[in-house]
Amino acid sequence: MTTANVIHAFDTARWALDNSFMEQLTDPGEAYEAACPFYLIEHPEGLVVVDTGLSHEMLDDPAGYGQHGAGFMEAFLPAIEYGPETHPEAQLEAAGYAPDEVDYVVMTHLHSDHAGHIDTFPDAEFLVQTRELRYANWPVPVQDVFYLEGDFDVLRSDGYDVTPLEGEYDVFGDGTVRTMPTPGHTPGQQSVAVEVPSGTVVLGADIAHKQSGYDREHLASFNWDLQTSIESLRKIKAFARANDADVYVTHDNDHIEAFEGGLR
Repeated sequence: MTTANVIHAFDTARWALDNSFMEQLTDPGEAYEAACPFYLIEHPEGLVVVDTGLSHEMLDDPAGYGQHGAGFMEAFLPAIEYGPETHPEAQLEAAGYAPDEVDYVVMTHLHSDHAGHIDTFPDAEFLVQTRELRYANWPVPVQDVFYLEGDFDVLRSDGYDVTPLEGEYDVFGDGTVRTMPTPGHTPGQQSVAVEVPSGTVVLGADIAHKQSGYDREHLASFNWDLQTSIESLRKIKAFARANDADVYVTHDNDHIEAFEGGLR
């Protein structure tokens, strides 16, 4: 398939976490500075953003973030590095784009490190799995710390165009940007398959948190359902083998570097 798509990655913050938090039972006590990126896909018919990173507004004032605040996030602040230059709007403008040029925003899921700047794209159509929209408002206790109403409350307003998805979705109708449900990390987690000139790329979000976790199937213990997580991971591995695809997960820093200059 001939395509002109290009994928860019922009890191909104670095969050130092215990490695065993990201890869079950692996290197406990060792910190890993995880990227919190978003992606931009250039398609001949429009621009697609995938995820929106970690909210700087929340980091600046956790207690005042959203209707009920997120004061508990203050404990994480010493472990997070960010600055005005890493805000999505600043990074897009530095790359020659404006937020109001974005046509679609695909939310892989609504955890705070993926959904932090939704309000930067009020003119876009948001593509979210229905199960994720429902779960975000009533998550299981082990995950409730990851869902911040200040991130996704705006999706309830009449001013935002939200398309709840049921299953796979072909964004432009030409097969070159497709969402694929990959539940497990959350009920509504989805990955994105993109055709670029060099082949097929899968933005796997949190099907695993690092390449080593992907390879060994060592996933985060706080996942919504570990068995479903493994099934989705193996589904992506099978897809990658069948399509000679390259799979990138969100928080592996080497994976972010692969997009430097645009992945074609």
